[in-house]
Amino acid sequence: MGLTRIGVNATVGQPIPPSLEEPSGAKRMRPSVRYGVLLFAGCPALLGAQGFGIYEDNSCAMARAGVTAATPCPDGSAIFFSPAGLAGLSGTHVTAGVTLIKAIGAFTDDVLERRTDLENPLIPVPSGFVTHALSPKLTIGAGVYVPYGLETRWPTTGFQGRFLGYNTKIQALYVQPTVAYQVDPRLKLGIGVAYVHGSIELNQRLDLSTQPVPAQTFTFATLGIPTGTDFGDTRLTATGSGFAVNLGGILKLSDRLSVGAHWLTRKTITYDGHGTFRQLPTNLTLAANNPLGLPAGTPVDALVAPNFGAGAPLDTTKAHKASTQLTLPQQGSIGFAYKVRSNWTVMADYQYVGWEAFQSVLVDFDAADNTTPDFTLTPHNKDTHGFRFGTEYAYSPKLTLRGGYLYHTAAEPTEFVTPLLPENARNEVSLGLGYRLAAGVRADLAYQYVRQNDRRGRVFPETVGNTGLYSLHAHLFAVGLAYTFGERD
Repeated sequence: MGLTRIGVNATVGQPIPPSLEEPSGAKRMRPSVRYGVLLFAGCPALLGAQGFGIYEDNSCAMARAGVTAATPCPDGSAIFFSPAGLAGLSGTHVTAGVTLIKAIGAFTDDVLERRTDLENPLIPVPSGFVTHALSPKLTIGAGVYVPYGLETRWPTTGFQGRFLGYNTKIQALYVQPTVAYQVDPRLKLGIGVAYVHGSIELNQRLDLSTQPVPAQTFTFATLGIPTGTDFGDTRLTATGSGFAVNLGGILKLSDRLSVGAHWLTRKTITYDGHGTFRQLPTNLTLAANNPLGLPAGTPVDALVAPNFGAGAPLDTTKAHKASTQLTLPQQGSIGFAYKVRSNWTVMADYQYVGWEAFQSVLVDFDAADNTTPDFTLTPHNKDTHGFRFGTEYAYSPKLTLRGGYLYHTAAEPTEFVTPLLPENARNEVSLGLGYRLAAGVRADLAYQYVRQNDRRGRVFPETVGNTGLYSLHAHLFAVGLAYTFGERD
């Protein structure tokens, strides 16, 4: 309907479209508004769901399914999981490790039942902790860990969801000094203040069929441009920083039973970033008798090109500056640990994450960038609840066996189940071991399988209702090395 595709070797002139004045009182969406919304609309889904939360920052803890509230691993990782766990640690502990995450997923659309597979790389998540006992009761420490940091990567060819996002990354690096005190033989308390440095990246394509024709009241779809025609590529990058407080307490009720609690405060991070644009060729031309009255063979790319020029909404010669404040949620856990025998402990935690606090996001564009106005996004997330169960068995003086299971509910409302983060409730099973390599040296290994419930979602920004099914599972492998010296006998 009014267009043809240019052949690979075709030679087509590049006529300059006649200057068209915008009709008086035309009621159409400014291109700058639409482009700005598309570029930043992914922020809530990117940062506002538990699917990007990482609780596997230590191989010992991961092997128990993250059950740490009442009995953290004695290797410094308590700096993250519960600062109170440092109290009573003697000598100096140095712990380092990495968790490798391989997510495998797909989207299957309802109409054609076409399956598109996720193309995620193997993602490393490092961590490191150091502690030192100043006295039998007082211990200090510092840790570097990444409680948020994942990536989703979809193909740019054939996947409908590329217009919402085809490559999404988030990372939040925490640097946390910590102090813990043994109040008496039964009670331990700890507190840490974490400096948080966050970064995000969102890549997406622009669909020409949904964009307004310059100086007209209709979109390019009216010219026969099919849905899913790539004409631009966008990239948003932003960084920010903030502070959070990490609290923990452990109470030993008897020689066998301990209870504990942990709380990480919400943190507001101011992100400053910019968006960049790049035009992609469509190789389409207008046919005769088109609604614009332009000559047959006029390249569509020539009509679009002015939007990428200097001072235009998609100006490719500059970075479009913007900032926003995101309040990452508070989270806490409460649990118990019970010694069935001297070498066998069972444990369980309940975990809460207050994602409902993340309800509104103001995207503030730089005042000098008057082509793109400010706007507010409202993700409407839900609080999530996790139930963790773990066990640890000292098979011998050198070998410790661990295992665990957890279930966690979903945070994302239906309208935000998109390619950016198609998360849902999930079940996870873990196992691992610790092995004493030498005096004061221990290696920990862990494996975790994540099975997320399938969930219906969408791939087009303008879609009302869900149009397909997302499926996802993941394999996690972790290795850590803990070194202790100067420990009391």
